[in-house]
Amino acid sequence: MMLRIFLGIFLCSTMYFSFQAFWGDQGMKREEELAKQIEYQEQINKRLKVRNEALRAQIKDLRKGEDAVEEHVRAELQYIKDGEVFYRIVEK
Repeated sequence: MMLRIFLGIFLCSTMYFSFQAFWGDQGMKREEELAKQIEYQEQINKRLKVRNEALRAQIKDLRKGEDAVEEHVRAELQYIKDGEVFYRIVEK
């Protein structure tokens, strides 16, 4: 009788701890989810790092001289110098 009680408690506790080890808050499933979230965040961080480096380079160029400022004004505001001819092509 005592052996059956001990075996029942042992099986129940083994099942409980097995469940917690796999599906619990600190289990393997949660670890897999967190690993995926970390990988996704690292991809975002890489893209943002590249973007930040490009912005830093652009700031450096803008601080350096007028050529970069002129290039920026031409691209953003369609600036045209004296003596240049502007052609606009309209598709029908």
